[in-house]
Amino acid sequence: MWKKMVVVFCISFSGLNLCFSQDKDATPYPNHIIKLVVPFTAGGPADALARPLAEMLSKRYGYQVIVENKPGANTAIASQYVARANPDGYTLLLTSDAGMSLVPATQKNIPYDPAKDFVPISMVAQLTQVLFVYAGLPVKNLKELATLARNTPKSLSYASYGKGSQSHVSTEAMDKLLNIEMVHIPYIGASTAFPDLIAGNTQVMMSAISGPLPYIKSGKLKAIAMAGPERHKSLPDTPTFAEAGLPGFESRGWFGVVAPAKTPPEIVKLLSENIWVISQTDEFISQTVDRHGFDVAKVKPYDFPEFLKQDRIKWKTRVEQMGNALD
Repeated sequence: MWKKMVVVFCISFSGLNLCFSQDKDATPYPNHIIKLVVPFTAGGPADALARPLAEMLSKRYGYQVIVENKPGANTAIASQYVARANPDGYTLLLTSDAGMSLVPATQKNIPYDPAKDFVPISMVAQLTQVLFVYAGLPVKNLKELATLARNTPKSLSYASYGKGSQSHVSTEAMDKLLNIEMVHIPYIGASTAFPDLIAGNTQVMMSAISGPLPYIKSGKLKAIAMAGPERHKSLPDTPTFAEAGLPGFESRGWFGVVAPAKTPPEIVKLLSENIWVISQTDEFISQTVDRHGFDVAKVKPYDFPEFLKQDRIKWKTRVEQMGNALD
């Protein structure tokens, strides 16, 4: 927190520019409740990050940070709400690659501009996608899955947590690389797809590891490959796509905090420092990374703006490569 600000006055006199500075009392930040808006339903992976983050920020600031869930319209409802909020640091958005990169690439005329309407604060966590299948499907690895799909075109279906979602775009990209064709079955969310996958009504899915992890460990679903650069400690026996025979294929996501554009830089700096420190603590990691299968955030606050720019380019390129798969 800060309690002072510097006001600088400059005047011109006889061709000279003279400047004077004066300390002036400023209202300390924060001095009332901060709202952390989550564009997903309560109880999901985003909540698993938002609630411990809010609790730890509350302890640091001495003012309550509350979580407000505003799901709907592929994150657009919450994103628009925060974009139009007063840029004073009291309304923040826990966003992700979905709202900042994928939605702009897959939808036209969204009611916010991810590049202009927000100022990046800090990444909170990253996540790796895992490819998994119905436990009864007679395949043990990626090669066998590709062979089965190739020999029986459109006989396999894959679930996603929504048209244009990361799971949809990533699976289509994988299909093109493997030269296979599966039928897309979109669901409202990842959790609604799991019962059908367990029953074998649909056979394949790619999603963040946090959702299917309990079912994979219990044997109800079968992990095939990790879409990250290395094996995940939650599933150490599951190979990466590179190890499974598809080098160069990765699909990773992230969660981070942004604020409305024009939020004062002093507030942005204070928030980014505190959120980044929290994201690296053993307490936060044990509650989120270890418990729910997230990855520790690696992109530091000063690199976050450029990361977001490159992330938008990456997903826009992938969507363009899908052709008419989004129609």
